[in-house]
Amino acid sequence: MPAHRGLGKRADSMRSLVWLRHDLRVNDNPALMAALQAGDEAVVALFVMTPSQWKRHGWGNPRVSFLLHVLRSLGEELNRLRIPLLIRQVQWFSEVSGTILQVARDHQCTIVCAGREFGIDELRRDRAVAQRLASHEIGFQLHADQTLLPVEEIRTRQGKAYSVFTPFKKRWEALFQERGLPEAALPTACRQLLTTSDKIPQAAEGFERSAVIECWNASPPSVQERLDDFLSGAAKHYHLQRDRPDLQGTSSLSPWLAVGAIAPQTCLRPLVDRYGMSLDRWPDGPRTWQVELVWREFYRYVMHWQPRLSMGRPMQAWTDQVAWRDDDRGFQAWCAGCTGIPLVDAGMRQLAATGWMHNRLRMVTAMFLTKNLLIDWRRGERFFSQSLVDYDFPSNNGGWQWAASTGADAAPYFRVFSPLLQAKRFDPEGDFVRAWNAGDSNPAAIDPIVELQPTRRRAILAFKEARVAFGP
Repeated sequence: MPAHRGLGKRADSMRSLVWLRHDLRVNDNPALMAALQAGDEAVVALFVMTPSQWKRHGWGNPRVSFLLHVLRSLGEELNRLRIPLLIRQVQWFSEVSGTILQVARDHQCTIVCAGREFGIDELRRDRAVAQRLASHEIGFQLHADQTLLPVEEIRTRQGKAYSVFTPFKKRWEALFQERGLPEAALPTACRQLLTTSDKIPQAAEGFERSAVIECWNASPPSVQERLDDFLSGAAKHYHLQRDRPDLQGTSSLSPWLAVGAIAPQTCLRPLVDRYGMSLDRWPDGPRTWQVELVWREFYRYVMHWQPRLSMGRPMQAWTDQVAWRDDDRGFQAWCAGCTGIPLVDAGMRQLAATGWMHNRLRMVTAMFLTKNLLIDWRRGERFFSQSLVDYDFPSNNGGWQWAASTGADAAPYFRVFSPLLQAKRFDPEGDFVRAWNAGDSNPAAIDPIVELQPTRRRAILAFKEARVAFGP
């Protein structure tokens, strides 16, 4: 759609384009703020849908439905800032550079600003966009918006990348405390609105609207209210209750974080304001939650430094030798929540009904699949990506590789959770299991599809053999 130019364009004024990706928010959005600073006359916002690429990357209906829901709320916010939100669709990343160039030229934008993304396909796409724009003398800027600290700047004393979380966390926290938290970035309205916003589609090509988004209100006031409620309530006891699926002990902000509808700095700022920058002096609850946000940054960090993680490869190369079992019946029983192991089945049923699963249960269900069933972690990773409303590639990949003992800082292969002991410890009254396993197909009436102890021993042996086969 061509720009409306009825007011004319001053020779010394500039227009900019903000290309939104995983930063679907107005506040604390570095790319948007940069576009506003560069475009002193007007700013245009653009979101490019790539449904075939999304399919290839494993996205499912819940994730796409939530994203479109967030886009509708974002469009309303942008309109109040006199920034039109345009929607374009191509099938593949390889087609994006031409679309970006066309929109920039249509609206006489001299610079394109975007938030940084992680993954080898995303990196190649952005290089192509930069080259295409440069050939037409249009600038291209990438801004760190998913991590509080640039991933290149966190190094060992030898200048190498970290592969273990604890030393990474120590270095991250030292840099964070040294630099401080960025001030709140609250945009002001543009002088003029160049064109009208496009209508946000109800669904994307090849995807269906998912009913699970009824569980999640995507509006900005809703997510801010959820954050405020958590920080004033459950955050105080987060260190004690975060592993309890029977309690409301977590923030449940992951769907908004996954699409960038809320920024990590927005999450941390109230705590910094309250407790200061000395993280070790924070109360245990908020401190533990802050560390969980650093885990999120760590998984993006290793995704940057280990490109093979974007290609379905394990970080621990020797685990490529594990003889995974081809067990379709076991996999389907796991997907359906019909394994006969109550806590595993309850977690899988929570996922099916809400598009979300408690983090402790993500570990339990993933370890059951990869150890007790000895099924390749990549099958589980893809099932989660297609089922989660909060699907986030770096975090999903990192969590699965942790549970499968194939990734960064992974659980030792001989450490296999017992879902029965996990249930006693984290669902002591059985409330969570009863709530999700009620009905005619109650797993209590299903015989377990495997015996836990023999399959645990089988998994440990398979990993030992893989290590021997890999060699020294």
